[in-house]
Amino acid sequence: MKMNSNSSTAKQSLRRRIAGAFILMAFILCSFFSLASYVAVEMAEAKLIDHNLDKLTNQIIGQYVNQQAYELPPDVNFYVDEQIPETFRKLPDGTHEIEIGAKEFHVVVRNMHGHRFALSDDTTDFEDTEILIFAAVAAGFVASMLLSILLGLGSAKRLIAPVTALAEAVERNTAPSDLPSLDTPNEIGVLARAFARRTEQLQRFLADEKLFTGDVSHELRTPLTIVLGASELLTVRLAQSPEDLAVAERIRRVAAEASERVSALLLLSQSPETLGGTQVSLTHLIEREIERCRQLLGDKPVDIVFEDAGNVWLYARAELAGIAIGNLLRNACQYTEKGSVTIKLTAQQLSIEDNGPGVPENVRTRLFERFVRGQENPYVGSGLGLAIVKRVADHLGWQIAYARPDGGGSRFILSFPSSLAAASAENDKNLSST
Repeated sequence: MKMNSNSSTAKQSLRRRIAGAFILMAFILCSFFSLASYVAVEMAEAKLIDHNLDKLTNQIIGQYVNQQAYELPPDVNFYVDEQIPETFRKLPDGTHEIEIGAKEFHVVVRNMHGHRFALSDDTTDFEDTEILIFAAVAAGFVASMLLSILLGLGSAKRLIAPVTALAEAVERNTAPSDLPSLDTPNEIGVLARAFARRTEQLQRFLADEKLFTGDVSHELRTPLTIVLGASELLTVRLAQSPEDLAVAERIRRVAAEASERVSALLLLSQSPETLGGTQVSLTHLIEREIERCRQLLGDKPVDIVFEDAGNVWLYARAELAGIAIGNLLRNACQYTEKGSVTIKLTAQQLSIEDNGPGVPENVRTRLFERFVRGQENPYVGSGLGLAIVKRVADHLGWQIAYARPDGGGSRFILSFPSSLAAASAENDKNLSST
């Protein structure tokens, strides 16, 4: 697949397009010149040989009929009636070009004054010259095409060099002020300056977003810590009051979940390369998220079915993995009124399937964009859950995909990189051996 992609990119490269246009123009011009040369030679043959031979024939026949002496040019023969060679006798009236052995003849046949006349001219030398001319034109055509290919490739490389340098600089994530051709007063300079402005805008936006996410998360941690501590204290003091204890426990659990989400938001504000991670048991993480989601189901007749292939471990950040899995599970539980939510876990992927209303056709292509909700969806939502899942998956190097099961509903699939799956298998092997 990678080779096909590289091949397709090479075919569509600007350098190849410019060189191709140059070569095509050269081919058209050379073809036109060759055709013009061929027509000119044929017209010269018709003018110099056929036309003059026709005039000479009329002159010689007139002299013969008037019994005047006539003189024939070299290589020209005049025949009357029975003198006409067998090869020429079957020719109709008119001018003909025939080949006898290695020789070429132009023959004019006339039926006049009760006689049949034939005048032949040996044009072998002219035909040989004509072949040499055509060979020279063909050689010139081939040489011109080879030269045009060399010039086309060289010119395209020189013309595209500024664009290539700019593309490489952008790919290297060069600072906007260091982009090449910024001071060039042509289209390349305009493009470079546009790239610089756009890059600066994006960098400012990303910096502001990271600062905002980090600041909000930081400011939320303190009140959440206070709420969590107070709820734990209430849990201890209300140990003798089961009803109040349940409320206090619920407050503690929600505060703990919110604290985890705030920590995950702080991680999302960092670059993926700086995150690091540890070996995380996805099996235990999913079981924890299932317990949390059971509170959302209430009295709805919905079963949560977890099918796992043993204890699956992956190298990741538990906070981020919990956000992705928790959002998908909450969506499945929220949109399923009855039936089941099925979770399937292997070392390669995690799928969460429900038999709810599914995703409307009109939003499937934009499913993971922010604030996108189905117009026919009666449920209230912010449209951020799946966008957050996509962002977390990108941070972790996972892949997220949507599929519609045959029986209706939705199926979301989180695929793990093969390197992480291999690390998981090795971890399981080590655990089993101990």
